[in-house]
Amino acid sequence: MTLIRGNVVRRLILSLAVALLVLLPALGVAASTEPLLVWCEPHKLNTIQDLAAKWSKETGIAVKVEPVSVLETANKVQLAGPLGKGPDVFPCLSGQLGMLVSTGMVSPIEKSLLDLKHFIEVGIEAATYFGKLYGVPYDISSVALIYNRELMPDPPDTMAELVQRSRELKVRGLFGVLWPLENFYYTYGIMKGYGGYVFGKTDDDWNVRDIGLDNAGSVRAIKLLKTLRDEGLVPVGTDHVVSQTKFTEKKACAIIDGPWVIAGVKQAGIKYGVAPIPKLDNGKYPAPFVSLKWWHISSYSKRKGDALKFIAYITSADAMYKSFKAAEGIPTRTDVLAMPDVRSTPEVAGFGAQASYCSVLPDIPAMNAVWSPMNQAIELALRGDKTPEAALADAVTTIRQAIAEMK
Repeated sequence: MTLIRGNVVRRLILSLAVALLVLLPALGVAASTEPLLVWCEPHKLNTIQDLAAKWSKETGIAVKVEPVSVLETANKVQLAGPLGKGPDVFPCLSGQLGMLVSTGMVSPIEKSLLDLKHFIEVGIEAATYFGKLYGVPYDISSVALIYNRELMPDPPDTMAELVQRSRELKVRGLFGVLWPLENFYYTYGIMKGYGGYVFGKTDDDWNVRDIGLDNAGSVRAIKLLKTLRDEGLVPVGTDHVVSQTKFTEKKACAIIDGPWVIAGVKQAGIKYGVAPIPKLDNGKYPAPFVSLKWWHISSYSKRKGDALKFIAYITSADAMYKSFKAAEGIPTRTDVLAMPDVRSTPEVAGFGAQASYCSVLPDIPAMNAVWSPMNQAIELALRGDKTPEAALADAVTTIRQAIAEMK
């Protein structure tokens, strides 16, 4: 009788164990002992590893952090996810999220489980599709006017003033301002300031049938660029490498570029400032694209609950301040941006001011059809092979055809 009772108890325990193994994943509890896999940008590796170690100590959940370029994460998630070898948490940047959402590679995030009130609005807005949030922002950037405070003590208020200064400086063998004119990413802010736009915006999505890249404002912007080129104020062959080199050699008083060049500027010993790109002659500020980076949860993750908790931890005020002190980017939390030593840095003050005039990058697959035709159109117009009107009109025709072929 005792033996029978023992067998019954053992069978009952075994049945309960099997039931728990079945139920745990459904309850969001990981039955696996595999660590949470986190991909991060290589330059953030030390910070994220340190935060992961502290979080693991607090929660008992193991974390493995691997460095992966943010330019490669989207493609790698698509390859590794279906094989069960992808990350639970990974970063991506503007221009990739729309594709990840449309292909089902990224999991929506339950807003009620996060305290989002301290995050910059544009960072949340740009990661929201049809009411669902797909990422938590951790870095924001845009191009702005970076100037040498010794050569240009005060940044000009208007583009007309900047152009005139450039003319005067040219006589002395100096450049007033340089940037890669033919690069649509860098030049779009001028087009937007004059009333150009990529796609019209509806309440829920972008209207890819409404393209404003060949309207009167866009044409006006290209004509301004052509003045800079024709007068030799921004010479042929000026890309972002040339711009930065001339600036660090003190041969250019200002450049239009992003926070990614600041390390090189500091290394060159340049006393620099950062300000919004000067106002246009219509009284509007140029509105360049704002670039964002977000943390995401892979749709293939079996640890979505733990992944969200970890993202909340590494985007806390303390964690984001730690990242800022390590010079890893511009924080996306308003409470961190308001900290005295954060607020007083030129890049945060200047790029932060520029961000208030910035445009959201349409993070949809149709945007992939825009870059190459627009780069080519600007180049043709500046070279004089086509009028600005014809070059932009042809580019828009090409963009429409490419979008139609996507369907």
